[in-house]
Amino acid sequence: MIERIEKNVRAEIARFDRGEYPVDFPPLPEIPAGRYVDPDFFALEQQNIWSKSWLFAGHVDELPGKGDFKLWRDAGSPIVIIRDQSGEIKGFFNTCRHRGGPLVREDYGTTKSLLCKYHCWNFDLDGRLLYVPDEHEFPGLDKSAHGLIPVKIALWGNWIFANLDPDAGPLEEFLGPLRQEMDDLGPDRLRLVEKHSFDIACNWKVAVDAFQEVYHLKHIHPATVHAALDHRGASMTLYSGGHSRMIVPHRDGSAARLSEKSDGTVRTSAPEHRITSSTSRAYNIFPNVVTPTAEFEWPSLIFWPTSIRTCRMDVWWWGQSDDCDPTTELWQTRLANFDTILGEDMENLGWVQESMETPGFTGVPLSYQERRIYNFHEAVDEMIGADLIPRDHAVPKLMKPFIET
Repeated sequence: MIERIEKNVRAEIARFDRGEYPVDFPPLPEIPAGRYVDPDFFALEQQNIWSKSWLFAGHVDELPGKGDFKLWRDAGSPIVIIRDQSGEIKGFFNTCRHRGGPLVREDYGTTKSLLCKYHCWNFDLDGRLLYVPDEHEFPGLDKSAHGLIPVKIALWGNWIFANLDPDAGPLEEFLGPLRQEMDDLGPDRLRLVEKHSFDIACNWKVAVDAFQEVYHLKHIHPATVHAALDHRGASMTLYSGGHSRMIVPHRDGSAARLSEKSDGTVRTSAPEHRITSSTSRAYNIFPNVVTPTAEFEWPSLIFWPTSIRTCRMDVWWWGQSDDCDPTTELWQTRLANFDTILGEDMENLGWVQESMETPGFTGVPLSYQERRIYNFHEAVDEMIGADLIPRDHAVPKLMKPFIET
């Protein structure tokens, strides 16, 4: 697989001087305008994407000890993610089985049990109902049948994923080839360095679309990213389920990047094009994760809808060595520089949303360089279900012959 990936990437990067549209790739239909501005379509997304997808929900460093918990609301329902007495990370709806009271009210904390303060029903860290005040007033109550309702939790290395669908398949199946391909990033070694968020005045798909192409670099980032990367040589790989990968060559074309840091931290088992070639790679993990990567530290961008025309972007930073103190001058410079680049993107996105809500916007024509966006929208339709999507909002299925397996 590694050899095939590298061969394909090199071949596509070598097509810098392509002057015509590739004959082996179909022209892409326009993405219908209503997908970004129609409240009914937004409601379909809320009902069918966020409740059925495996969603990034945090990092194990947030829950270092037994009884440590976080209150996670990003999927639309309040979820308690907690490390139990055996050290396993589990998830439950933050809902008491008596009268629906919350079990935790803080964003983070540590507890020995999950206690509803409304009537003091008490549950252990595995969700079992332990204690009911005045239990004799509930004749026939079966405590074993009134435990907390679980939420599926799975780990990918040190990343925590959650799925609200009790019938969801395993995370490994959802991720597909990404899991194997991203092994060299050391997901089991990743440490959480820092997290902060930005509110953006646009539909969440407008934001996700923006980070799946480099066609905009010379216009939005002329003095920053465009100065380092050559968008003409971008290599893009599409995966089933809306996931994708993008590799972009550096302009210098020669500077190799090291696979070992001065502290001895080593990246292993990575193909040549990932480490030593002069490229930058990024992934989209459907539905809402965009993660550029590097040898030892990099950010992940997670986009969450907050309304039909607004979203929140969480910026998580990861490291693979002991040098993960965000207060150091090196990290402060790194964080500030990346936020400058993000600011260039965000300055544009609010204006885009406002313009999309006029009769002047009828749809999105996509170029070959923007094909990851089309693959993403096909997956949106697949999650919602073709029978639920209005015909004038649907995206025709075209990407199957171009999906990498």
